[in-house]
Amino acid sequence: MARSSVALKKWLPLSIVGAAISLITALLLNVPLGKTIVAIALTGVLIFSGFLLRSFGKGKGEGEEEFRNEKDAK
Repeated sequence: MARSSVALKKWLPLSIVGAAISLITALLLNVPLGKTIVAIALTGVLIFSGFLLRSFGKGKGEGEEEFRNEKDAK
């Protein structure tokens, strides 16, 4: 599956959920609107970039379990 396809189908909705959590928390704590918008944007970018950087260096079908198996075999 292409990285852009995964980004649109999986990472973007998770980023939106993280931003929504920031919005609800800020509204409950009566944070000013400007700071709320900045927090929402930073949360979305942080989550999206985290998923993006996590996928670098992985080949097709590679995962943490295969890495652990190779490490234990040596």
